[in-house]
Amino acid sequence: MNCLRGTASLIEELDKKLMVVLRDGRTLIGYLRSVDQFANLVLHRTIERIHVGTEYGDIPRGIFVVRGDNVVLLGEMDEEKESNLPLKQVSVDEILEAQHNEQEIGRASCRERV
Repeated sequence: MNCLRGTASLIEELDKKLMVVLRDGRTLIGYLRSVDQFANLVLHRTIERIHVGTEYGDIPRGIFVVRGDNVVLLGEMDEEKESNLPLKQVSVDEILEAQHNEQEIGRASCRERV
């Protein structure tokens, strides 16, 4: 049973592969190497995963320091389930282009409403 409270409970997640969703909508996946009392995180071998429709792309980011108040969601990755995703992995260039196109469509629809 977990007797640790608050951010101290994150100590049990050290060296595990985690997915972290940030306030700005980005999704990071990496190995938790350090955490402090403010829930600031240090992720190692981090990738930024971008989803567009049924496709995704991973951008290598390396060591990533995340300020605790930017974290919306944090969870351990199940590597077995990750390999069976119903999504298609595409190159970084392809996913960035798809993301750009999706953002342009969103902006155009906002302009039409105004």
